[in-house]
Amino acid sequence: MSKSVSILVFICNWDGLSCVETAAQKRLTFPSCVKTVLVSCLSRVHTGLMLKAFEFGADGVMLLGCDSHNCHFGIDEEIVNQNFKKAQNILSLLGMEKDRLALVRLPHGDSAGFIQHVNKFVDKFEQLNIGNF
Repeated sequence: MSKSVSILVFICNWDGLSCVETAAQKRLTFPSCVKTVLVSCLSRVHTGLMLKAFEFGADGVMLLGCDSHNCHFGIDEEIVNQNFKKAQNILSLLGMEKDRLALVRLPHGDSAGFIQHVNKFVDKFEQLNIGNF
């Protein structure tokens, strides 16, 4: 019996959430293996939280945030980029694929972009037969 894919998406409270809400309003769906966690800003998701998601069983973690240079929380996106790269490097040191962690930045209300990115992310794990990723 194969293990089902488990994906966690940290969603910023601004543009990221608007993408998910717009998708719901349009009755667009994404796989049930995707669980979401709302955060005030991706800058609040530090490296430890990203890695903790893997420790608790997530096969993949996605960060869904505001479009570049459009942070509504007023945080420099470089903080998010640094935490993301640091987490990817730690994954690599642990012998895990860096691509198990994804950073997606979308403009306000981009429901189609959200659905496309999350489906592509899930498909990558399913094609690799996640139990063996």
